[in-house]
Amino acid sequence: MVKSFVVLAVVAIALFGAIYVNGLSQGNILPGDRVLHSQGYAAPGVNNQIVSRTVVHIGLYNITAIRAYDRSQNQTGLASVYNGGLGQRNVTLWLQGNQLGSGYDFLVEIFGR
Repeated sequence: MVKSFVVLAVVAIALFGAIYVNGLSQGNILPGDRVLHSQGYAAPGVNNQIVSRTVVHIGLYNITAIRAYDRSQNQTGLASVYNGGLGQRNVTLWLQGNQLGSGYDFLVEIFGR
């Protein structure tokens, strides 16, 4: 009993570590969806500061999926939806380094129909 609990706990911790990233993934990309926005955003780290920027997309189609892939080597970015989002025609994303002095490198993709 205890042995199986320990094995289960180790597997759960390993899966959580493999899944946890600082990128953003919302919605589903379905057949017929268009790429509404696809662009890379990067900023180097600045000593004793947190670098950040907003990404604004306003379009003609409703947004069905939002992806922000953290491409930095040590996953030092953090992405979040600030305004708008799924089912709307606009979205504002907030991209930032998650520690003092760290930068970010994101590929932002927005899909819609």
